[in-house]
Amino acid sequence: MRQALDKDKSENSLPNLTNGVEPTQNRIHNFCLRRTPSMGVDSICEQPEYRSSSASSTNLSKSTSSAQLQYAKAANDVRLINKGLRDAKIDLEVKNLMIVTKLNDLFLVYLTRELVEWILKNFPNINIYVEETLHHDPKFNAEGIYEDAKCIENRIHYWTPEFVKQNDLFFDMVITMGGDGTVLYVSTIFQQTVPPVLSFALGSLGFLTNFKFENFKNDLKRVLNHKIKSNLRMRLQCTVFRNERNETLNYDSSTDDINTVDRTDKLDIEKVPMISKACRDCNTKVMDADEMLSKRKDKVAEPTSVHHVLNEITIDRGPGPFITNLEIYGDDFFMTNAQGDGLIVATPTGSTAYSLSAGGSLVCPTVNAIALTPICPHTLSFRPIILPDSVCLKIKVSLKSRGSAWASFDGKGRIEIKPGDFIKIKCSCFSFPTVDSTDEQFIRNISRTLNWNVREEQKSFANLLSTKNKENFSLELKAKKTDDSETSLSSSSVDILTDATTTDDDRKKSK
Repeated sequence: MRQALDKDKSENSLPNLTNGVEPTQNRIHNFCLRRTPSMGVDSICEQPEYRSSSASSTNLSKSTSSAQLQYAKAANDVRLINKGLRDAKIDLEVKNLMIVTKLNDLFLVYLTRELVEWILKNFPNINIYVEETLHHDPKFNAEGIYEDAKCIENRIHYWTPEFVKQNDLFFDMVITMGGDGTVLYVSTIFQQTVPPVLSFALGSLGFLTNFKFENFKNDLKRVLNHKIKSNLRMRLQCTVFRNERNETLNYDSSTDDINTVDRTDKLDIEKVPMISKACRDCNTKVMDADEMLSKRKDKVAEPTSVHHVLNEITIDRGPGPFITNLEIYGDDFFMTNAQGDGLIVATPTGSTAYSLSAGGSLVCPTVNAIALTPICPHTLSFRPIILPDSVCLKIKVSLKSRGSAWASFDGKGRIEIKPGDFIKIKCSCFSFPTVDSTDEQFIRNISRTLNWNVREEQKSFANLLSTKNKENFSLELKAKKTDDSETSLSSSSVDILTDATTTDDDRKKSK
């Protein structure tokens, strides 16, 4: 049995780089076919550059046993597959469409009504799900929509966060009517599998909202009837661990029982309330407490909650007056001790949010990376850093910290992190797919919203000249333009003559 398990393990593991005799190309290919059959990996691997890469990898394994060359070749093949996945197009078969609307804006409710009516008329096979709050809302008026759309069937249904949590695979696509906050709300209610999200720009900034509502008819026809590109935005999985040694010592005088104690330090009898002076002198009760603690099962930390965030997780000092004292580990390796107002661990999508305001770098959403940005650090040398998505971070509140820290996930779900507690952060296996309008959407967004690298051109000072000097300046400027045009024409004529002479010489040589 042991031999069979070892054989199966060796067949499913990565190739032995020490021997360097087994090519990795077919394994990567088969893995992608098993994991992502709907992403068009067959067409990706049939591309000429990929096929030539595969052939050269096979010849390489036959001609040499260099493990390093095969390792480098496999890494290049993975990059090609990653590029192919970004360029791949998928065909959406939408039957259950979910619409998420920013309900505190009355104007958006009427826009949602208009959108629902148009879908009922033009796509008779799609069931529409809107939020339960609109069920009995007279402004939405589902019965009036049926009459206007001349729809007999009841195709308008209603969703709740509890229904989404229990049926995350039920919906085929999500449309958001609002700003970036509405998109983040979708990420919050879909904590695991997320359907493709199409976002209309109906907010203030709009880094995540790629479509204009005035073009919704053409855009929806294109998305629902043709293959589209989907950007798999990376999310972070944040697991909160509570340290049971943070329990405080409570003494009950009625039962003479010591319930719990702070086990992070040596037992201090001054911390025990209502212990008589005689007990303090003889230290009898303290010895009983130590014996009780030694018999208890030592549970260092237990996970209490898991969060999948699209933008960032923020760990700050909260309402406390003391700076945070956070220990940062990467793959169980101690990186640094961060003291300041807090830390931001952001995704590439979140690099344009809180992290950017704190001095972090912009990161393209197609890049899988983790941005670590300090908030007002105590040392000026603590600069933001970009880490690979393969790293597993652990942010721990130091036992030497003078106060607790507070963590929020995409700005929500704020919880207290006490000394000894920690949060493990890694790349989530549940990405957040968004429908892209253009390939240059990210650059367009930062140019539009941030005025990225925008500066005014130097203006002419001709308005400062007198009338006489203005006339002279105009004549001089026209003369300069005439000289420049003549120079360019003469240079082009010389090039033509040179090409003709070269052609004649070549003909003579050939004869």
